[in-house]
Amino acid sequence: MSLDLIAVTPNLSLAIKETEIKAKIIARLTELKLVDAKFKNSQDVLLLICNLTEHLIRDKKIKKKELVLDILQTVFTLTAIERSVIDNNIEFLHSNGAIKRLSRFYLFCCSAYELFFKSKAKKV
Repeated sequence: MSLDLIAVTPNLSLAIKETEIKAKIIARLTELKLVDAKFKNSQDVLLLICNLTEHLIRDKKIKKKELVLDILQTVFTLTAIERSVIDNNIEFLHSNGAIKRLSRFYLFCCSAYELFFKSKAKKV
């Protein structure tokens, strides 16, 4: 008997999506070795996390800024002052258009490139 047949409530589904996105972003930061304390106040790391969040979230019900702050809190353990500074930095990045979602055309082109050129290199 499969447990996948049991329906999940919409609120629980939203929480599950947030947890999965958070885990993916933390895994990506760990893969890039950006979880060191020296990156705690880095604007570049903040922009990377914001762009990853923007790319992964399609649901308008998920609060992106809160998720970014939660990710940073989990990775770096922020104080209240640092959290407010980062909150202002996110607002600054957003108001200047630095946080961007990748276009579907760009993603299609990258996928096609990998399909045709990367697969041939592996076969040789």
